[in-house]
Amino acid sequence: MADNEDEVVYGTAASDAPVTRADFERAIRSLNMSDLNLRDGMLNIAARLVALTDELTRRLDGVEPLPAEPNTPAKPKEGTVEAAVEGTLDATLGTIHANDAGTPTRVSLDLGPPKYETTSPMIPCAELIPLCGARCCTLSFALSTEDLDEGVIRWDYGQPYLIRQRASDGYCVHNDPDSHGCTVHQHRPRVCRGYDCRKDKRIWIDYEQRIPAPAPQGKYEDKGKGSMFDLLERAKARAFVIKREALSISQSYADQAPHKGPKPVR
Repeated sequence: MADNEDEVVYGTAASDAPVTRADFERAIRSLNMSDLNLRDGMLNIAARLVALTDELTRRLDGVEPLPAEPNTPAKPKEGTVEAAVEGTLDATLGTIHANDAGTPTRVSLDLGPPKYETTSPMIPCAELIPLCGARCCTLSFALSTEDLDEGVIRWDYGQPYLIRQRASDGYCVHNDPDSHGCTVHQHRPRVCRGYDCRKDKRIWIDYEQRIPAPAPQGKYEDKGKGSMFDLLERAKARAFVIKREALSISQSYADQAPHKGPKPVR
């Protein structure tokens, strides 16, 4: 480090300086976006292949629906195979995305609206915790870009972006092991805010009679694949969320403020 304050160089942290959690997670999010983009690219190629195969089959076998009209001097491109493929590509891609939305993915993101706009059901959680043991906090679900940007809610690095859980009892890492209360209640995810346990058989045999369900045998999973959307709507929502995540990463910065470091070795 330079003796004179004026000689201190900014932005030159030591090469062996520890990486912050925020910077580490930003790098992982970037890698996960590459994974999502690669997956979507492959689905686009698959859609083109299916559309091309369908069009060639129609032209060669004469099956319904009828092939595109032959080229004419007035419309030279309308009868081409390429034009026919382009004309059906969106519908084919939509079908593939819809089917893909129902399969497990390596990267999961919450598809819902902003969490601070989510209304919570009128459930006396504090009163019920001694009965149910906050069993909802053992459910596995995906976080949103909003959660990732805030950096408060922890996620599982091995299963992005599922809520992080303890191996000892299966509870969310933010759940107090003694009281089973939420230690980050103000920042809790959208899924937690909007969740209604009253008719969930994993939690209650009879909510009205306050009869809890038996203790779980294994890990509960809820990755957001309920009836909130049909498959096609889920595919559209997923595309929107991926764009929002990519924008969030691109608009973030590796360094939030200037820092002093050692002068570079010349």
